[in-house]
Amino acid sequence: MPIDSESGFIWKLLWKIILTPIVLFGAIFGKREFKELFEPIRYFLEVLFQAKVTIALIIINIGMFIASMFMNKNVLDGLINQSTDLFSTHIYTIITAGFLHASIGHLLGNMLALLIFGRVVERELGEGKTLLIYFGALIISGIFSSLIYMFILDENIAAVGASGAVMGLVSAAALLKPWYITFEALIPLPIMVVSWLTIFLDITGVLNHTTDGIGHFAHLGGYLSIAVLVFLLEQSRREQIKKGFITNIASILVIGILAKILKII
Repeated sequence: MPIDSESGFIWKLLWKIILTPIVLFGAIFGKREFKELFEPIRYFLEVLFQAKVTIALIIINIGMFIASMFMNKNVLDGLINQSTDLFSTHIYTIITAGFLHASIGHLLGNMLALLIFGRVVERELGEGKTLLIYFGALIISGIFSSLIYMFILDENIAAVGASGAVMGLVSAAALLKPWYITFEALIPLPIMVVSWLTIFLDITGVLNHTTDGIGHFAHLGGYLSIAVLVFLLEQSRREQIKKGFITNIASILVIGILAKILKII
């Protein structure tokens, strides 16, 4: 089953909702069936489960969050990633920590981004390549963050969350389909613009060395992971990503020039 675009989904859903009073009127007079009133809900669920890998990852993350609330503290601590785990027998925590979250807000934020960007990547690359980017970005971002904290900041921090993996999907989506319209920011924006905003916030967090509880270095590692993972994709996809990269850079330059001109005026 093909994966609907966000724009297509929203327009179809709105149309089905608009038709609901007509369907109700018809059902009352025996011209339609009452079960048709649930068509918007049926369509919503149908679209939600189109991206099978994306929804499976969301379900696993939610399941692990619930399970973590009942885990023995020692067991839970053993799944959380410490920077120094990179050079120990606990290196596996780079992956296990990616399925743990510190709070419901942390979980929901990551799962919303996973749903939006994961659908785009899965729509373009399919299930296998989506998993490759997700887990590849999870591992690369974990290694990147651990190295930064140990050898540059001289710190050993505990980290949890799927942010690094999700940011790998963010960068992949922005490069594969830069003009894809997403409504994540509540208004229709090209997906590359939403990606720029998230990258900007993370770079700002790194430069200010903020203690906001967000793994900015893991996020940056997730963005950069696509530079490595692209070589595991077929040649046609590499070319697509290359064109997407050029589109992103050219768009940033054009916007920067326009902003400069408007400021002068």
